[in-house]
Amino acid sequence: MTKTEKKYRVFALAYVSNGFNATEAAKTAGYSEKTAESQASRLLKNVKVLEFIDEEMKTVSQRMRDDAKKVYKLLWSRILDCGIKLAESNEAKKGLTALNAEMASLRLKDVPLAEHVDNLDDELEGMMFQTTKEAQARREEIEYEMTEYNDSRRAIKAKMKYVEALMSNFYLNYLSNVEYEKYARLQSDLLQDMFDRSGYKDISSLNNRRLEAQVNKAESEAAIFENRANKITQNQSALIRIDDLIDLGAGLGVKEEKDPESEDDADDVV
Repeated sequence: MTKTEKKYRVFALAYVSNGFNATEAAKTAGYSEKTAESQASRLLKNVKVLEFIDEEMKTVSQRMRDDAKKVYKLLWSRILDCGIKLAESNEAKKGLTALNAEMASLRLKDVPLAEHVDNLDDELEGMMFQTTKEAQARREEIEYEMTEYNDSRRAIKAKMKYVEALMSNFYLNYLSNVEYEKYARLQSDLLQDMFDRSGYKDISSLNNRRLEAQVNKAESEAAIFENRANKITQNQSALIRIDDLIDLGAGLGVKEEKDPESEDDADDVV
């Protein structure tokens, strides 16, 4: 590349970079303050300079496309993250609802067992100084029953502990109403941003137009059916009026006119 071509390339790069200010680009390329404007006008007519400018524009265009891809990728990644958060929260909510119900059921089972153990313990304490055979036998029964009840309670407690562990895991993904609304709004805003960058109109506007089209279609079909119904009603009314006139004529003694030719034919027959 010659020295002049290098100067042309510097001008082209500066011209594209500074927002297409040719005079400033000429100064950047090394032309003097006095001749920069005239040189800029001349350079913009030079075929080689125009080729360099075209190359720079293609580079800028490609860079913009690459940047746009990065932006879309980032937006879509954040949209997916919000979707995952919301989905996990929904799943956690379902899980917590089921586990809370199970925990309540376990507590209901444990309460009467605890009461039985307390009652037996009180009874055993009251028999502490009794030495009869009956008292000894009853103490053995109480101890056996307490062992059974305590074993049942230990099993329930172990299951409650397991349920609590599961609930703790679900709580890690559970979002409060405020947090859930925040993520839902963020996801909606990110989607809208992506659609805006892609040249699509407002999502709500598209939905409104779709609904409006559906309403218009329904109204149009309803109008067609109504028009047909009116025509049928009018035809039925006309038939009824004709029947009424015929009945009225019969009541007044109006007879149908006979064709004279038919009478002549009848005479000929006679």
